[in-house]
Amino acid sequence: MLRRGSLGFVLLASVAMSSGVLAQGIVRPSAGAKHRSMAGASTAAPLDAAGATYWNPAAMAGLTESEIFIGVDFLYADTFLDSAIEATNEFGSNRSDSGLAAFPSIAIASRPENSDYTWGLNMRSIIGRSIDFPGSEFNPILKPFDPPDSAGVGPVGSRLSGLQIDPMMSIDLSERLSVGFGGMVTSMFLSADPAFFTIRNADGLFPPATQGRPRWGFGFQGGVLYRPNEVMSVGASYKTKQWFETFRYNSKTANGSARELAFDLELPAILSLGFGYYGVEDTTIAFDVRHFAYGSTKGFGGENLQWDSIWAFAVGVERTLNVSWKVSGGFSQNGNPIPSSATLANIQFPAINKTAIAFGTSFALTDRVDLVGSVYYAFPHTNTGTILEIPGTTVELRQELTTISLGFAFEL
Repeated sequence: MLRRGSLGFVLLASVAMSSGVLAQGIVRPSAGAKHRSMAGASTAAPLDAAGATYWNPAAMAGLTESEIFIGVDFLYADTFLDSAIEATNEFGSNRSDSGLAAFPSIAIASRPENSDYTWGLNMRSIIGRSIDFPGSEFNPILKPFDPPDSAGVGPVGSRLSGLQIDPMMSIDLSERLSVGFGGMVTSMFLSADPAFFTIRNADGLFPPATQGRPRWGFGFQGGVLYRPNEVMSVGASYKTKQWFETFRYNSKTANGSARELAFDLELPAILSLGFGYYGVEDTTIAFDVRHFAYGSTKGFGGENLQWDSIWAFAVGVERTLNVSWKVSGGFSQNGNPIPSSATLANIQFPAINKTAIAFGTSFALTDRVDLVGSVYYAFPHTNTGTILEIPGTTVELRQELTTISLGFAFEL
């Protein structure tokens, strides 16, 4: 049996070794109410401007009309952190006060009359996750730092949000083949307190990393859309990594002296493959499969957060009921990038949800304006690990997500 003080220091050491905690996050599966109701499937079967400009720039060529989409997503995340030390009979469970977050989404796909070119823009909030775990007298991780009685880290908070702007274009090489390409420009704000990625101050506590300015990143994307006949389409796209300038923070030491913190971050490269089917009257069926290269992305893979690269699958169906109403639904399944052994390293930015369902509807307000709404629900998932693989210690993250989306689609 380990003594209470010694095991407490082991706990603190395990958190301190999580050098990449701030490079956490998630790539949102979709943008806009209709695209979200299809669970994000749109690589080869776009239904609106938001979906056509999200995964595959060539997919814009599949739209029958120029369109502007304007909408908002409301995200509610329910996240719990549990930890236990069997040797000292300590256990605690705490819920993050993440609240309800709102994210705007704007997309434009414009095709001049009799032109082979389509121009597009997707501008949206990205990631949008926050964590706010309170301090606790029972949860070993969230207990105050008071050695040798306890060596927790106290309250844990973080926020990761930003704005991504994707200009793009597609070109019709023939009646059946289109290609597209574009850029990705992102402004991202990230804060964390404590800043586990750095060395502790002299008092044993980690400094905060909360006052840094937004950092800019960029990347590129390209895709292809092929329509072999009237009832099928296939598509593929590739998004490069997004490279960011170094994240820097003007923090402080234990006595208030100036201290600069810095770390590097990228967003992962993404490969998407898609298939669309229109052989059922008044129905569109879309299938997507995607690969997220987290394992080779700075700040995510390797010895940092220890994330794995993952595959994701999505299927969506839209059915036209009459001249005014359409209904849609979708299902998605993806791997969990966070292995059990890295659960503790990811308590500030958990991204563990695997299975989700979606449904939505659209109503034609006029001949050229649709009102669209959807609900996207990610089922609860739990990650369970240990503290430095020490028997008798447990760390558990539990999370479920709900997103409600509303928007207007304007045909030009």
